[in-house]
Amino acid sequence: MTLSRTFLWILLPAFVMISLAREGFAEGEALYDDHGKRDPFVPLITGPSGQSGGLRGADSLDDLTIEGIVYDPKKGSVVIVSGTLLKEGDEEGNVKVVRIKPDGVVFAVNGIEGFKPMYKEDSAQGN
Repeated sequence: MTLSRTFLWILLPAFVMISLAREGFAEGEALYDDHGKRDPFVPLITGPSGQSGGLRGADSLDDLTIEGIVYDPKKGSVVIVSGTLLKEGDEEGNVKVVRIKPDGVVFAVNGIEGFKPMYKEDSAQGN
């Protein structure tokens, strides 16, 4: 009997602390003290309004930026374009991923298909 009473007396302060902590977090938003460094919760790629641009406003291939390609023909390839992760067949706004290749992606923007290379070719390399 005394062992169970001792156990209950140990649990009581723990429950009180947990309930007080929950009330403290419910009152307001947690604040991040950056100590003069970059806030890791703010995206690195932002538009003029401070929000991620994404693909919603893309009207042509020139509006798209390929940031990375994971090419895997067996399990399915993915592309990161303008901050959005897409696979073949995915649509976001006016943009559809038609085909992912190792060196670029075939997009359909407003129904017009075009190939966007991963890297721009440098004409100075030939000299």
